[in-house]
Amino acid sequence: MHETEFLEFCTKSRYDVSALSLFERGVTFAKRYLSGKKRLAGDSYFDHNVRVAKLLAESRASPEIIAAGLLHGVLKECLSSEVEREFGKEIAQLVLEQNNVQELKFKNKELEAEALRKLILTTLRDVRVVIVKLANKVDNLRTIEVLPSEEQQRIAHETLEIYAPLAYRLGVENIKSQLEDLAFKIINPRKYQEIMNYIEESREEREKDIDTVITEITSVLQGKIDVVKIKGRPKTMYSIYRKITERGFKLDEMHDLLGIRVIVPEVKDCYIVLGLLHETYEPLEGKLKDYIAYPKPNFYRSLHTAVHMKKGKIVEVQIRTPEMDEFAEEGIAAHWRYKGLKSDDFFEKKIAWLRNVLDLQKDSNEFLESAKIDVFGDKIYCYTPKGEMKELPLGATILDFAYVVHEEIGNTAVGGRVNGKFVPLKHELQKGDVVEIVTNKSQQPRRNWIKFVKSARARQKIRKYLKEHEKLAPLYFRVIKPNVVEDVGVLVESVSFPRAVCALAQCCQALPGEKIVGLVTKRRVISVHKEDCRAAQKEMERWVSVQWKDSFGQKIQFYVEGQERSG
Repeated sequence: MHETEFLEFCTKSRYDVSALSLFERGVTFAKRYLSGKKRLAGDSYFDHNVRVAKLLAESRASPEIIAAGLLHGVLKECLSSEVEREFGKEIAQLVLEQNNVQELKFKNKELEAEALRKLILTTLRDVRVVIVKLANKVDNLRTIEVLPSEEQQRIAHETLEIYAPLAYRLGVENIKSQLEDLAFKIINPRKYQEIMNYIEESREEREKDIDTVITEITSVLQGKIDVVKIKGRPKTMYSIYRKITERGFKLDEMHDLLGIRVIVPEVKDCYIVLGLLHETYEPLEGKLKDYIAYPKPNFYRSLHTAVHMKKGKIVEVQIRTPEMDEFAEEGIAAHWRYKGLKSDDFFEKKIAWLRNVLDLQKDSNEFLESAKIDVFGDKIYCYTPKGEMKELPLGATILDFAYVVHEEIGNTAVGGRVNGKFVPLKHELQKGDVVEIVTNKSQQPRRNWIKFVKSARARQKIRKYLKEHEKLAPLYFRVIKPNVVEDVGVLVESVSFPRAVCALAQCCQALPGEKIVGLVTKRRVISVHKEDCRAAQKEMERWVSVQWKDSFGQKIQFYVEGQERSG
């Protein structure tokens, strides 16, 4: 990208005169030191920095963040004092701290944990550093084809596991979506292209459906409430893929699921719109989410619902104010544009969740495992009897909830009531549960508690108590899988290699009906994986065709997963 295009974009984006002057000086400074430095992709580091800065401007980041994006990497060519003299102490510090989160080559778990630790520690000082890092990651993914295939896969998986969730937690939706789509394209190019083709083929029909829905909702609200805007909500490639895999949708069924966003002037108007929609259309059970009363951990606020429209269409509706919409699109990247707010105050109040990650043992493996669960893993949201929302990792138990409320509550917990029903400490919580903890003063943490809690906080508090009171090394629990010595058959065969033994891979454990591929290994054994298995994606050149058998005459080994329910 030429610097003129970047500066023109910033002008159109209504950055003020002082910001535009800062950008021009940043472009000149970066060009002086980086235009002659070439990247593996063949372009210069200067070109790369300009693209990073434009991506930050698209997210409506503050001028200081955009300047840091323009200048990151210059300290390899000049002194920090020179940057400070030209741009001031604040921007110089942002550029300096970029060096503290330079990408490490992850060779093992310890190095990966250390890289993650550096990223989070730097974020604790100034979250703006990580926003620049995330934009930098987007542009690197766009030119990743120059790297070996195996390295591309590693970086793409790392992006989905760490960087995209971190962008979500910081509320930078524009950057998050691009990280996910770019990584998905690398990991599963065939599925990406399949979705891309479908979107292009169905674009006209989908746009027509959205226009019809907008017209219909407008007529429902007209004369009853002021509406700033109603617009279609675009779906990303990766979000469509997740709906297909996690919710069981088929790609040709996706046209029945439309996304609409209703923008209204005030918070009270959001609830009025919700009431009018539910009066007119049949709402889908379990789809109502009030993120205005109970914001997400990244401080996203909105009302969500889904309704049945005419002709069987299901429409997902988000209702919010202009301020909520701006924050949802831009996140905290845009925070420092607003007057009267100091970054330190904002950070202390709104990024407190990040501090909890560092309240861990020094062991690198434990740090990595816990950080990925607590910061980057899937979440559920449960409530206290007073309506206070608590965030927990997926699969969390009553005991995890107790430790989220307070350490002493966790230490003395004996059970709980979920939606009014008494349950044991091991009970797994579901999203939306109302939880009350039952305690007993004589209760104390037990070593086997570590076996079933899911959150890093709960494990850390249990181990802390055991060390202080028992003076014994706490139990580190790891599931040991028994060896199977008896030969068993599988329901898979390969027409191309009829004499080869097909064995289901343990990494993904494919089930009949799922799409599968085979990997040829030594001694005429074909390892059978799910098509989207991470291990299989790394070895696409070794794929062979396999299929599920229609019948079998051998003993087989299978697993059954069940969930307890009343009745």
